[in-house]
Amino acid sequence: MLDEIVLINKKEFFLNEENLGEVNEKIGEELTQNKATRKEALLAELLLEENFMRLKKFAGTESARVLVRKKFFGGLLLEMHAAGKEFNPLVEVTDFDEEDEDHYRTIILKANRAKMGYAQKSGENIVTISVHESGSKQIYHTLAGMVLGVIVGALMKAFLAPELVNAFDSTVVESFRTIFLNALNMMIAPVIFFSVISGVTSITNAADVGRIGGKLLGIYTFTTLVASFLSVAIGFFIFSGEVPQLGTASADAKEGNSFSLLGMFVGLVPKNLVDPIVNGEMLQIIFVAVFFGICINSLGSKVKILHEFINAMNSFCLKMVSMIVAFIPFIAFLSMASLIFHVGLDSVLMLGELVAGQLFGSLLMVGVYALLIFVIGRMSPLPFLRKIPSFVPVPLSTSSSNATMPFTLRFCTEKMGISEKLSSFSIPIGATVNMDGGCFYLSIASIMLARMYGVELNFDVLFTIFVTVVALSIGAPGVPGGAFVCLASIVVALGLPKEATAVVLGIDPICSMLRATLNSVGDIAATTSLASNENLIDKKVYAAA
Repeated sequence: MLDEIVLINKKEFFLNEENLGEVNEKIGEELTQNKATRKEALLAELLLEENFMRLKKFAGTESARVLVRKKFFGGLLLEMHAAGKEFNPLVEVTDFDEEDEDHYRTIILKANRAKMGYAQKSGENIVTISVHESGSKQIYHTLAGMVLGVIVGALMKAFLAPELVNAFDSTVVESFRTIFLNALNMMIAPVIFFSVISGVTSITNAADVGRIGGKLLGIYTFTTLVASFLSVAIGFFIFSGEVPQLGTASADAKEGNSFSLLGMFVGLVPKNLVDPIVNGEMLQIIFVAVFFGICINSLGSKVKILHEFINAMNSFCLKMVSMIVAFIPFIAFLSMASLIFHVGLDSVLMLGELVAGQLFGSLLMVGVYALLIFVIGRMSPLPFLRKIPSFVPVPLSTSSSNATMPFTLRFCTEKMGISEKLSSFSIPIGATVNMDGGCFYLSIASIMLARMYGVELNFDVLFTIFVTVVALSIGAPGVPGGAFVCLASIVVALGLPKEATAVVLGIDPICSMLRATLNSVGDIAATTSLASNENLIDKKVYAAA
Protein backbone atom coordinates (compact mmCIF):
# COMPACT_ATOMS: atom_id res chain seq x y z
CA MET A 1 0.00 0.00 0.00
CA LEU A 2 1.41 3.37 -1.00
CA ASP A 3 1.36 5.94 1.80
CA GLU A 4 1.40 9.58 0.76
CA ILE A 5 0.86 12.77 2.72
CA VAL A 6 -0.22 15.91 0.89
CA LEU A 7 1.31 19.05 2.37
CA ILE A 8 1.06 22.71 1.42
CA ASN A 9 4.24 22.91 -0.64
CA LYS A 10 5.30 19.30 -1.00
CA LYS A 11 4.08 15.74 -1.51
CA GLU A 12 5.58 12.91 0.49
CA PHE A 13 6.02 9.26 -0.53
CA PHE A 14 7.09 6.24 1.51
CA LEU A 15 9.75 4.20 -0.30
CA ASN A 16 11.20 0.74 0.26
CA GLU A 17 12.69 -1.96 -1.92
CA GLU A 18 9.36 -3.76 -2.38
CA ASN A 19 7.39 -0.77 -3.66
CA LEU A 20 10.30 0.95 -5.46
CA GLY A 21 8.82 0.59 -8.94
CA GLU A 22 5.34 1.68 -7.88
CA VAL A 23 6.59 4.71 -5.95
CA ASN A 24 8.91 5.78 -8.76
CA GLU A 25 5.98 5.68 -11.19
CA LYS A 26 3.83 7.79 -8.85
CA ILE A 27 6.66 10.27 -8.34
CA GLY A 28 7.14 10.56 -12.11
CA GLU A 29 3.44 11.34 -12.54
CA GLU A 30 3.64 13.96 -9.80
CA LEU A 31 6.66 15.61 -11.44
CA THR A 32 5.10 15.78 -14.91
CA GLN A 33 1.94 17.28 -13.41
CA ASN A 34 4.12 20.05 -11.99
CA LYS A 35 5.70 21.17 -15.29
CA ALA A 36 8.64 18.76 -15.40
CA THR A 37 9.24 17.23 -18.83
CA ARG A 38 9.04 13.47 -19.24
CA LYS A 39 12.80 13.36 -19.77
CA GLU A 40 13.42 15.27 -16.53
CA ALA A 41 11.04 12.97 -14.65
CA LEU A 42 12.70 9.81 -15.99
CA LEU A 43 16.16 11.07 -15.03
CA ALA A 44 14.93 11.97 -11.54
CA GLU A 45 13.41 8.50 -11.12
CA LEU A 46 16.69 6.89 -12.17
CA LEU A 47 18.80 9.02 -9.82
CA LEU A 48 16.38 8.40 -6.95
CA GLU A 49 16.58 4.65 -7.46
CA GLU A 50 20.37 4.63 -7.70
CA ASN A 51 20.78 6.73 -4.55
CA PHE A 52 18.35 4.56 -2.60
CA MET A 53 20.09 1.34 -3.62
CA ARG A 54 23.49 2.71 -2.61
CA LEU A 55 22.13 3.85 0.75
CA LYS A 56 20.59 0.42 1.25
CA LYS A 57 23.92 -1.27 0.50
CA PHE A 58 26.33 1.01 2.36
CA ALA A 59 24.18 2.69 5.06
CA GLY A 60 21.77 -0.12 5.93
CA THR A 61 18.74 1.88 4.82
CA GLU A 62 15.53 -0.13 4.68
CA SER A 63 13.07 2.63 3.82
CA ALA A 64 13.01 6.33 2.98
CA ARG A 65 10.69 9.30 2.75
CA VAL A 66 10.69 11.07 -0.61
CA LEU A 67 9.36 14.62 -0.80
CA VAL A 68 8.44 16.40 -4.04
CA ARG A 69 9.09 20.05 -3.26
CA LYS A 70 8.05 23.06 -5.27
CA LYS A 71 10.82 25.65 -5.20
CA PHE A 72 10.52 29.37 -5.68
CA PHE A 73 9.99 30.54 -9.28
CA GLY A 74 8.49 27.18 -10.34
CA GLY A 75 11.44 24.82 -9.81
CA LEU A 76 11.04 21.21 -8.65
CA LEU A 77 13.18 19.26 -6.19
CA LEU A 78 13.17 15.66 -4.92
CA GLU A 79 14.29 15.25 -1.32
CA MET A 80 14.97 11.76 0.08
CA HIS A 81 15.27 11.25 3.85
CA ALA A 82 16.79 7.87 4.73
CA ALA A 83 17.65 6.56 8.20
CA GLY A 84 20.90 4.66 8.67
CA LYS A 85 24.54 5.26 9.39
CA GLU A 86 26.08 8.36 7.86
CA PHE A 87 27.01 7.76 4.22
CA ASN A 88 27.23 10.13 1.27
CA PRO A 89 26.08 8.19 -1.83
CA LEU A 90 27.45 10.90 -4.12
CA VAL A 91 31.07 10.35 -3.11
CA GLU A 92 32.97 8.19 -5.57
CA VAL A 93 33.68 4.67 -4.36
CA THR A 94 37.07 3.34 -5.44
CA ASP A 95 37.09 -0.24 -4.14
CA PHE A 96 35.10 -1.85 -6.95
CA ASP A 97 35.71 -3.39 -10.32
CA GLU A 98 33.73 -3.32 -13.55
CA GLU A 99 32.00 -6.57 -12.56
CA ASP A 100 30.47 -4.83 -9.55
CA GLU A 101 26.88 -3.64 -10.00
CA ASP A 102 27.75 -0.47 -8.06
CA HIS A 103 30.23 0.46 -10.78
CA TYR A 104 27.40 1.45 -13.13
CA ARG A 105 25.49 3.29 -10.42
CA THR A 106 28.58 5.32 -9.67
CA ILE A 107 28.96 6.28 -13.33
CA ILE A 108 25.30 7.41 -13.49
CA LEU A 109 25.55 9.43 -10.28
CA LYS A 110 28.88 10.95 -11.24
CA ALA A 111 27.53 12.07 -14.63
CA ASN A 112 24.68 13.93 -12.91
CA ARG A 113 26.54 15.10 -9.80
CA ALA A 114 25.71 18.77 -10.44
CA LYS A 115 21.98 18.02 -10.06
CA MET A 116 22.31 16.48 -6.58
CA GLY A 117 23.24 17.41 -3.04
CA TYR A 118 23.81 15.61 0.25
CA ALA A 119 23.46 16.46 3.94
CA GLN A 120 23.33 14.52 7.22
CA LYS A 121 20.85 15.80 9.79
CA SER A 122 19.12 14.31 12.84
CA GLY A 123 20.45 10.85 12.08
CA GLU A 124 19.15 10.88 8.51
CA ASN A 125 20.97 10.89 5.19
CA ILE A 126 19.30 13.55 3.05
CA VAL A 127 19.78 13.48 -0.73
CA THR A 128 18.35 16.24 -2.94
CA ILE A 129 17.80 15.93 -6.68
CA SER A 130 17.12 19.01 -8.78
CA VAL A 131 14.45 17.99 -11.28
CA HIS A 132 13.41 21.18 -13.02
CA GLU A 133 14.67 24.76 -13.00
CA SER A 134 12.21 27.45 -14.03
CA GLY A 135 13.29 29.74 -16.84
CA SER A 136 11.46 32.58 -15.08
CA LYS A 137 13.91 32.81 -12.20
CA GLN A 138 16.08 35.49 -13.76
CA ILE A 139 12.96 37.33 -14.93
CA TYR A 140 11.74 37.68 -11.36
CA HIS A 141 15.20 38.64 -10.14
CA THR A 142 15.46 41.30 -12.83
CA LEU A 143 11.99 42.68 -12.09
CA ALA A 144 12.91 42.84 -8.41
CA GLY A 145 16.13 44.61 -9.34
CA MET A 146 14.23 47.12 -11.45
CA VAL A 147 11.72 47.90 -8.70
CA LEU A 148 14.47 48.19 -6.11
CA GLY A 149 16.45 50.43 -8.46
CA VAL A 150 13.49 52.76 -8.93
CA ILE A 151 12.94 52.96 -5.16
CA VAL A 152 16.61 53.49 -4.30
CA GLY A 153 17.04 56.01 -7.12
CA ALA A 154 13.98 58.00 -6.06
CA LEU A 155 15.03 58.00 -2.38
CA MET A 156 18.59 59.06 -3.16
CA LYS A 157 17.38 61.81 -5.47
CA ALA A 158 14.94 63.07 -2.82
CA PHE A 159 17.10 62.93 0.30
CA LEU A 160 20.75 63.13 -0.76
CA ALA A 161 22.67 66.12 -2.03
CA PRO A 162 23.06 66.22 -5.82
CA GLU A 163 26.84 66.01 -5.41
CA LEU A 164 26.57 62.67 -3.57
CA VAL A 165 24.09 61.30 -6.09
CA ASN A 166 26.32 62.28 -8.99
CA ALA A 167 29.37 60.81 -7.27
CA PHE A 168 27.58 57.48 -6.70
CA ASP A 169 26.36 57.46 -10.30
CA SER A 170 29.75 58.28 -11.83
CA THR A 171 31.75 55.85 -9.69
CA VAL A 172 29.64 52.83 -8.69
CA VAL A 173 26.92 52.76 -11.36
CA GLU A 174 29.03 53.76 -14.33
CA SER A 175 31.91 51.47 -13.37
CA PHE A 176 29.87 48.29 -13.10
CA ARG A 177 27.71 49.16 -16.08
CA THR A 178 30.77 49.85 -18.22
CA ILE A 179 32.30 46.50 -17.27
CA PHE A 180 29.08 44.72 -18.19
CA LEU A 181 28.59 46.54 -21.48
CA ASN A 182 32.23 46.01 -22.45
CA ALA A 183 31.83 42.28 -21.83
CA LEU A 184 28.66 42.25 -23.92
CA ASN A 185 30.16 44.34 -26.72
CA MET A 186 33.14 42.00 -26.74
CA MET A 187 30.82 39.18 -27.81
CA ILE A 188 28.69 41.02 -30.40
CA ALA A 189 30.82 40.24 -33.44
CA PRO A 190 31.67 36.58 -32.68
CA VAL A 191 28.12 35.72 -31.62
CA ILE A 192 26.56 37.15 -34.78
CA PHE A 193 29.34 35.78 -37.01
CA PHE A 194 29.01 32.16 -35.89
CA SER A 195 25.22 32.30 -35.51
CA VAL A 196 24.79 33.52 -39.08
CA ILE A 197 27.17 30.88 -40.46
CA SER A 198 25.14 28.20 -38.69
CA GLY A 199 21.93 29.71 -40.01
CA VAL A 200 23.19 29.92 -43.57
CA THR A 201 24.31 26.29 -43.40
CA SER A 202 20.77 25.31 -42.44
CA ILE A 203 19.24 27.55 -45.10
CA THR A 204 21.45 26.20 -47.86
CA ASN A 205 20.70 22.61 -46.89
CA ALA A 206 17.00 23.37 -46.81
CA ALA A 207 17.05 25.01 -50.24
CA ASP A 208 18.81 21.96 -51.68
CA VAL A 209 15.85 19.72 -50.91
CA GLY A 210 13.89 21.53 -53.60
CA ARG A 211 10.33 22.74 -53.58
CA ILE A 212 9.57 22.41 -49.86
CA GLY A 213 12.81 24.12 -48.84
CA GLY A 214 12.16 27.02 -51.21
CA LYS A 215 8.61 27.52 -49.92
CA LEU A 216 9.80 27.39 -46.33
CA LEU A 217 12.44 30.05 -46.87
CA GLY A 218 9.93 32.18 -48.75
CA ILE A 219 7.46 32.06 -45.85
CA TYR A 220 10.09 32.93 -43.25
CA THR A 221 11.44 35.77 -45.40
CA PHE A 222 7.93 37.17 -45.93
CA THR A 223 7.09 37.19 -42.21
CA THR A 224 10.43 38.81 -41.40
CA LEU A 225 9.80 41.63 -43.89
CA VAL A 226 6.26 42.18 -42.60
CA ALA A 227 7.43 42.16 -38.96
CA SER A 228 10.24 44.62 -39.73
CA PHE A 229 7.91 47.01 -41.56
CA LEU A 230 5.24 46.89 -38.84
CA SER A 231 7.84 47.33 -36.11
CA VAL A 232 9.30 50.47 -37.67
CA ALA A 233 5.79 51.88 -38.17
CA ILE A 234 4.80 51.18 -34.56
CA GLY A 235 8.06 52.63 -33.21
CA PHE A 236 7.61 55.79 -35.30
CA PHE A 237 4.00 56.18 -34.11
CA ILE A 238 4.83 55.75 -30.42
CA PHE A 239 7.99 57.88 -30.20
CA SER A 240 7.43 60.58 -32.81
CA GLY A 241 6.44 63.05 -30.09
CA GLU A 242 8.32 64.41 -27.09
CA VAL A 243 10.54 61.99 -25.16
CA PRO A 244 12.94 62.49 -22.23
CA GLN A 245 16.41 63.47 -23.43
CA LEU A 246 19.51 61.65 -22.20
CA GLY A 247 22.10 63.29 -24.46
CA THR A 248 22.98 64.00 -28.05
CA ALA A 249 24.06 61.73 -30.87
CA SER A 250 26.97 62.41 -33.18
CA ALA A 251 26.44 65.26 -35.60
CA ASP A 252 26.17 62.94 -38.59
CA ALA A 253 23.44 60.85 -37.03
CA LYS A 254 21.50 63.82 -35.78
CA GLU A 255 21.44 65.60 -39.13
CA GLY A 256 20.91 62.40 -41.07
CA ASN A 257 23.33 61.08 -43.64
CA SER A 258 22.14 61.04 -47.24
CA PHE A 259 21.22 57.43 -47.84
CA SER A 260 22.61 55.65 -50.86
CA LEU A 261 21.31 52.18 -51.64
CA LEU A 262 24.25 51.60 -53.98
CA GLY A 263 26.69 52.77 -51.32
CA MET A 264 25.13 50.40 -48.80
CA PHE A 265 25.58 47.38 -51.09
CA VAL A 266 29.12 48.38 -52.07
CA GLY A 267 29.94 48.82 -48.40
CA LEU A 268 28.80 45.28 -47.61
CA VAL A 269 32.12 43.89 -48.84
CA PRO A 270 34.97 44.71 -46.42
CA LYS A 271 38.55 45.37 -47.46
CA ASN A 272 39.78 42.67 -45.09
CA LEU A 273 38.44 40.23 -42.53
CA VAL A 274 39.65 42.16 -39.50
CA ASP A 275 38.11 45.62 -39.97
CA PRO A 276 34.43 44.55 -39.68
CA ILE A 277 35.08 42.97 -36.29
CA VAL A 278 37.29 45.78 -35.01
CA ASN A 279 34.94 48.53 -36.22
CA GLY A 280 31.70 46.71 -35.37
CA GLU A 281 30.38 46.80 -38.97
CA MET A 282 27.52 44.34 -38.49
CA LEU A 283 26.33 44.25 -42.11
CA GLN A 284 29.86 43.44 -43.26
CA ILE A 285 30.14 40.74 -40.60
CA ILE A 286 26.86 39.24 -41.80
CA PHE A 287 28.05 39.34 -45.42
CA VAL A 288 31.29 37.56 -44.55
CA ALA A 289 29.38 34.98 -42.47
CA VAL A 290 26.94 34.29 -45.31
CA PHE A 291 29.82 33.97 -47.79
CA PHE A 292 31.67 31.60 -45.47
CA GLY A 293 28.54 29.52 -44.93
CA ILE A 294 27.94 29.10 -48.66
CA CYS A 295 31.55 28.10 -49.24
CA ILE A 296 31.50 25.59 -46.39
CA ASN A 297 28.38 23.91 -47.75
CA SER A 298 29.76 23.82 -51.28
CA LEU A 299 32.75 21.79 -50.06
CA GLY A 300 30.52 19.19 -48.41
CA SER A 301 32.19 16.37 -46.49
CA LYS A 302 35.68 17.67 -47.34
CA VAL A 303 35.37 20.22 -44.54
CA LYS A 304 33.55 18.11 -41.95
CA ILE A 305 36.00 19.28 -39.32
CA LEU A 306 35.15 22.89 -40.20
CA HIS A 307 31.44 22.17 -39.69
CA GLU A 308 32.26 20.79 -36.26
CA PHE A 309 34.41 23.80 -35.46
CA ILE A 310 31.65 26.25 -36.45
CA ASN A 311 29.08 24.40 -34.33
CA ALA A 312 31.47 24.26 -31.39
CA MET A 313 32.32 27.97 -31.64
CA ASN A 314 28.63 28.86 -31.95
CA SER A 315 27.85 26.92 -28.76
CA PHE A 316 30.89 28.42 -27.05
CA CYS A 317 29.92 32.01 -27.89
CA LEU A 318 26.31 31.50 -26.86
CA LYS A 319 27.47 30.02 -23.55
CA MET A 320 29.64 33.08 -22.93
CA VAL A 321 26.70 35.36 -23.64
CA SER A 322 24.49 33.40 -21.24
CA MET A 323 27.13 33.76 -18.52
CA ILE A 324 27.35 37.50 -19.09
CA VAL A 325 23.58 37.92 -19.21
CA ALA A 326 23.33 36.24 -15.79
CA PHE A 327 24.44 39.58 -14.28
CA ILE A 328 21.49 41.46 -15.78
CA PRO A 329 19.46 41.65 -12.50
CA PHE A 330 22.29 43.54 -10.79
CA ILE A 331 22.90 45.79 -13.79
CA ALA A 332 19.14 46.37 -14.08
CA PHE A 333 19.12 47.65 -10.51
CA LEU A 334 21.96 50.07 -11.22
CA SER A 335 20.51 51.14 -14.56
CA MET A 336 17.06 51.92 -13.16
CA ALA A 337 18.59 53.85 -10.26
CA SER A 338 20.73 55.85 -12.70
CA LEU A 339 17.72 56.44 -14.93
CA ILE A 340 15.79 57.93 -12.01
CA PHE A 341 18.79 60.11 -11.14
CA HIS A 342 18.83 61.66 -14.60
CA VAL A 343 15.30 61.80 -16.00
CA GLY A 344 12.92 60.69 -13.24
CA LEU A 345 9.86 58.46 -13.46
CA ASP A 346 8.96 59.62 -17.00
CA SER A 347 11.55 57.23 -18.35
CA VAL A 348 9.94 54.28 -16.55
CA LEU A 349 6.61 55.06 -18.23
CA MET A 350 8.39 55.29 -21.56
CA LEU A 351 9.87 51.81 -21.10
CA GLY A 352 6.31 50.62 -20.55
CA GLU A 353 5.46 52.07 -23.96
CA LEU A 354 8.26 49.96 -25.47
CA VAL A 355 6.77 46.78 -23.98
CA ALA A 356 3.25 47.81 -25.02
CA GLY A 357 4.42 48.47 -28.59
CA GLN A 358 6.10 45.07 -28.77
CA LEU A 359 2.99 43.35 -27.39
CA PHE A 360 0.73 45.16 -29.87
CA GLY A 361 3.02 44.22 -32.74
CA SER A 362 3.03 40.59 -31.60
CA LEU A 363 -0.78 40.50 -31.69
CA LEU A 364 -0.74 41.97 -35.20
CA MET A 365 1.71 39.28 -36.32
CA VAL A 366 -0.55 36.54 -34.96
CA GLY A 367 -3.17 37.91 -37.35
CA VAL A 368 -0.61 37.73 -40.17
CA TYR A 369 0.14 34.11 -39.25
CA ALA A 370 -3.55 33.27 -39.32
CA LEU A 371 -3.76 34.82 -42.79
CA LEU A 372 -0.81 32.68 -43.91
CA ILE A 373 -2.59 29.51 -42.83
CA PHE A 374 -5.73 30.61 -44.65
CA VAL A 375 -4.01 31.69 -47.90
CA ILE A 376 -1.06 29.28 -48.20
CA GLY A 377 -2.47 26.37 -46.20
CA ARG A 378 -6.00 26.82 -47.59
CA MET A 379 -7.65 25.91 -44.30
CA SER A 380 -9.29 27.64 -41.37
CA PRO A 381 -6.86 29.31 -38.93
CA LEU A 382 -9.35 29.00 -36.05
CA PRO A 383 -7.86 25.75 -34.63
CA PHE A 384 -4.43 27.39 -34.71
CA LEU A 385 -5.72 30.45 -32.84
CA ARG A 386 -7.55 28.24 -30.36
CA LYS A 387 -4.58 25.99 -29.53
CA ILE A 388 -1.75 28.54 -29.45
CA PRO A 389 -2.67 30.00 -26.00
CA SER A 390 -1.93 26.60 -24.40
CA PHE A 391 1.57 26.68 -25.93
CA VAL A 392 2.45 30.30 -25.07
CA PRO A 393 3.49 29.71 -21.41
CA VAL A 394 6.44 27.57 -22.54
CA PRO A 395 8.37 30.25 -24.49
CA LEU A 396 7.28 32.83 -21.93
CA SER A 397 9.01 30.84 -19.20
CA THR A 398 12.15 29.94 -21.16
CA SER A 399 12.61 33.32 -22.92
CA SER A 400 14.43 31.34 -25.62
CA SER A 401 13.19 30.04 -28.95
CA ASN A 402 16.07 27.55 -29.01
CA ALA A 403 15.24 26.18 -25.57
CA THR A 404 11.57 25.96 -26.57
CA MET A 405 12.34 23.96 -29.73
CA PRO A 406 11.66 20.47 -28.28
CA PHE A 407 8.26 21.65 -27.02
CA THR A 408 7.55 23.31 -30.37
CA LEU A 409 8.29 20.06 -32.22
CA ARG A 410 6.02 18.08 -29.93
CA PHE A 411 3.25 20.68 -30.20
CA CYS A 412 3.41 20.56 -34.00
CA THR A 413 3.12 16.77 -34.18
CA GLU A 414 0.72 16.10 -31.28
CA LYS A 415 -1.56 19.14 -31.33
CA MET A 416 -1.37 20.38 -34.92
CA GLY A 417 -1.14 16.98 -36.64
CA ILE A 418 1.93 17.95 -38.70
CA SER A 419 4.12 15.23 -40.15
CA GLU A 420 7.16 14.68 -37.94
CA LYS A 421 9.31 14.60 -41.07
CA LEU A 422 8.35 18.18 -41.94
CA SER A 423 8.31 19.60 -38.41
CA SER A 424 11.78 18.21 -37.62
CA PHE A 425 12.96 19.94 -40.81
CA SER A 426 11.14 23.27 -40.48
CA ILE A 427 11.26 24.11 -36.76
CA PRO A 428 15.07 24.00 -36.29
CA ILE A 429 15.52 26.25 -39.32
CA GLY A 430 12.84 28.61 -38.02
CA ALA A 431 14.55 28.78 -34.63
CA THR A 432 17.65 30.02 -36.46
CA VAL A 433 16.31 32.40 -39.12
CA ASN A 434 12.77 33.35 -38.01
CA MET A 435 13.17 36.15 -35.47
CA ASP A 436 9.97 38.15 -35.94
CA GLY A 437 9.86 38.94 -32.22
CA GLY A 438 13.39 40.30 -32.43
CA CYS A 439 12.32 42.61 -35.27
CA PHE A 440 9.79 44.39 -33.06
CA TYR A 441 12.19 44.71 -30.17
CA LEU A 442 15.11 45.97 -32.26
CA SER A 443 13.10 48.49 -34.27
CA ILE A 444 11.02 49.97 -31.45
CA ALA A 445 13.92 50.08 -28.98
CA SER A 446 16.35 51.64 -31.46
CA ILE A 447 13.78 54.28 -32.47
CA MET A 448 13.13 55.10 -28.81
CA LEU A 449 16.86 55.44 -28.07
CA ALA A 450 17.40 57.55 -31.20
CA ARG A 451 14.71 59.99 -30.07
CA MET A 452 16.17 60.10 -26.54
CA TYR A 453 19.47 61.23 -28.10
CA GLY A 454 17.88 63.82 -30.37
CA VAL A 455 17.93 61.93 -33.69
CA GLU A 456 15.18 63.00 -36.10
CA LEU A 457 13.12 60.14 -37.48
CA ASN A 458 13.51 60.93 -41.17
CA PHE A 459 13.32 58.43 -44.04
CA ASP A 460 17.08 57.78 -44.02
CA VAL A 461 17.11 56.80 -40.34
CA LEU A 462 13.97 54.67 -40.55
CA PHE A 463 15.10 52.86 -43.69
CA THR A 464 18.52 52.21 -42.17
CA ILE A 465 16.82 50.68 -39.13
CA PHE A 466 14.53 48.59 -41.36
CA VAL A 467 17.37 47.16 -43.46
CA THR A 468 19.61 46.50 -40.45
CA VAL A 469 16.82 44.82 -38.49
CA VAL A 470 15.98 42.51 -41.41
CA ALA A 471 19.63 41.50 -41.69
CA LEU A 472 20.23 41.09 -37.95
CA SER A 473 17.01 39.16 -37.34
CA ILE A 474 18.55 36.20 -39.18
CA GLY A 475 21.64 36.23 -37.01
CA ALA A 476 20.02 37.04 -33.67
CA PRO A 477 20.80 34.11 -31.33
CA GLY A 478 17.68 32.44 -29.92
CA VAL A 479 18.79 32.71 -26.27
CA PRO A 480 17.66 35.02 -23.46
CA GLY A 481 19.17 38.46 -24.11
CA GLY A 482 20.27 37.49 -27.64
CA ALA A 483 18.47 40.36 -29.39
CA PHE A 484 19.94 42.79 -26.85
CA VAL A 485 23.36 41.93 -28.27
CA CYS A 486 22.14 42.95 -31.74
CA LEU A 487 20.58 46.17 -30.43
CA ALA A 488 24.02 47.45 -29.48
CA SER A 489 25.15 47.28 -33.12
CA ILE A 490 22.13 49.31 -34.32
CA VAL A 491 22.77 51.92 -31.64
CA VAL A 492 26.33 52.39 -32.86
CA ALA A 493 25.17 52.56 -36.51
CA LEU A 494 22.82 55.42 -35.56
CA GLY A 495 25.68 57.39 -34.03
CA LEU A 496 24.54 56.87 -30.44
CA PRO A 497 26.96 56.09 -27.59
CA LYS A 498 27.24 52.41 -26.68
CA GLU A 499 26.03 53.09 -23.16
CA ALA A 500 22.63 54.09 -24.58
CA THR A 501 21.63 50.42 -24.56
CA ALA A 502 21.72 50.45 -20.75
CA VAL A 503 18.44 52.41 -20.84
CA VAL A 504 16.51 49.33 -21.97
CA LEU A 505 18.60 46.82 -20.04
CA GLY A 506 16.19 46.63 -17.13
CA ILE A 507 13.18 45.96 -19.31
CA ASP A 508 14.96 43.49 -21.64
CA PRO A 509 13.93 40.29 -19.80
CA ILE A 510 10.24 41.12 -20.29
CA CYS A 511 10.88 41.94 -23.94
CA SER A 512 12.81 38.68 -24.25
CA MET A 513 9.73 36.74 -23.13
CA LEU A 514 7.64 38.40 -25.85
CA ARG A 515 10.37 37.88 -28.47
CA ALA A 516 10.72 34.16 -27.79
CA THR A 517 6.96 33.68 -27.79
CA LEU A 518 6.40 35.38 -31.14
CA ASN A 519 9.39 33.60 -32.69
CA SER A 520 8.10 30.18 -31.63
CA VAL A 521 4.49 30.91 -32.63
CA GLY A 522 5.76 32.10 -36.01
CA ASP A 523 7.66 28.83 -36.48
CA ILE A 524 4.48 26.86 -35.75
CA ALA A 525 2.37 28.99 -38.13
CA ALA A 526 4.88 28.72 -41.00
CA THR A 527 5.20 24.96 -40.51
CA THR A 528 1.42 24.53 -40.32
CA SER A 529 0.72 26.49 -43.50
CA LEU A 530 3.45 24.65 -45.39
CA ALA A 531 2.31 21.25 -44.08
CA SER A 532 -1.22 21.89 -45.30
CA ASN A 533 0.03 23.13 -48.66
CA GLU A 534 2.08 19.94 -49.10
CA ASN A 535 -0.59 17.58 -47.65
CA LEU A 536 1.68 16.68 -44.74
CA ILE A 537 -0.85 17.38 -41.99
CA ASP A 538 -3.57 15.28 -40.37
CA LYS A 539 -6.48 17.70 -40.59
CA LYS A 540 -8.54 15.66 -38.12
CA VAL A 541 -5.88 16.18 -35.47
CA TYR A 542 -5.54 19.83 -36.47
CA ALA A 543 -9.28 20.47 -36.15
CA ALA A 544 -9.66 18.47 -32.91
CA ALA A 545 -10.25 20.41 -29.70
